[in-house]
Amino acid sequence: MMMKMKGRSLKKGLFKTPLGWCAAAWTSQGVSALVLPQKTKKISLKKLGGHLPTLAAGNWDKAIWPVPAFIQIGVKKALAGKKFKTPPIDLFFMTEFQRKVLRAASLIPWGQTRTYGWVALKAGSRRAFRAAGQALNRNPVSLLVPCHRVIAGGSRLGGYGGGTEWKIKLLKLEKVRFQQSSDGSYKVR
Repeated sequence: MMMKMKGRSLKKGLFKTPLGWCAAAWTSQGVSALVLPQKTKKISLKKLGGHLPTLAAGNWDKAIWPVPAFIQIGVKKALAGKKFKTPPIDLFFMTEFQRKVLRAASLIPWGQTRTYGWVALKAGSRRAFRAAGQALNRNPVSLLVPCHRVIAGGSRLGGYGGGTEWKIKLLKLEKVRFQQSSDGSYKVR
């Protein structure tokens, strides 16, 4: 599906972090997509397209722009395990429920976790924990909206759109303690 953005132009750019290349897309309202660090610029830019819906050609600025400092600062602090102020976010292409779920995930304090059920309740749909999990899996700004802090019931680690390795790495940076069970699964302590 091709999406038109009323009065918005989406810019994209790349920046280097100690862990690799990040790609970001943003509008004048805020960040719309962010790719976790990758080994190369090419991989990062390719993944960026997967974070966004298909857009009309006139909505993309074809140039590679310098990523605004407010985005880079938040990302670099998060990757260093430091608290950061979430930059403005513009998720114009997501449903209202998905945006509510991501706003709820943004309420989870640094270094803490909450369950999918808690997120669903905060998003206004107490029983929609599976739908909340799906919305979190589609989170296009997963480092800035900390869905890695959301765990499954029974303190199980649960999934993460960026992969389990990234979830573990990000939780360790925030000093969240967990253990690996004999079956290979993880639990938050």
